[in-house]
Amino acid sequence: MLRLEMNSMNRPLTPSLSPSEGERVAGGRVRGRFMVPMRGWKTVGTAMNLIQSLLVGLFFVCLFNCVNANDARSLPIRLLAKGALSAIKEAKQEVIRDAAAWERFRKQHSISEQSTEKIPPVDFSKEMIIAATMGTKRTGGYTIEIVRVEPTEKSLKIFVKRTSPPPGALTIQALTAPFHFVAVPKSDLKPEFVDAK
Repeated sequence: MLRLEMNSMNRPLTPSLSPSEGERVAGGRVRGRFMVPMRGWKTVGTAMNLIQSLLVGLFFVCLFNCVNANDARSLPIRLLAKGALSAIKEAKQEVIRDAAAWERFRKQHSISEQSTEKIPPVDFSKEMIIAATMGTKRTGGYTIEIVRVEPTEKSLKIFVKRTSPPPGALTIQALTAPFHFVAVPKSDLKPEFVDAK
């Protein structure tokens, strides 16, 4: 029969079994076959909380390492120019590895020979240029961006993100031609352009 021992303030202490169902031990307490000490319950609860905390911590460590692993594979990107008005009327994605090719590309891009657009210099012995243009659009609200460059065993993956204005959005009613030019460390890998979401 289960009974509760009471202290001097008539508050229950720990559940125990009657002497007829258990074995009398020192201190007047009864130890039965199914009796579990209260201290044991607290220990189990503490252990479970500790395990849960460790699992949550392990999850975040793995997540952080996965993000860092992706960042470690990506090449550093240096912005050269970005805007909404290029003279290049068609969509292009190019990797430019020498100064002569870059000069030809810049002439196609410049609105006029008197263009004052400042583009930082590039040392083609150490860097190369990645250029992405969106072509002519009838309104504003369009953008193009080279978001990531990752070398793999077989290719150089170049992630390009394109955005368009949502239906019904208020945009400038003028022709635009978005572009993005960046410099990255030189690589001989074959470029592979990938749509970024």
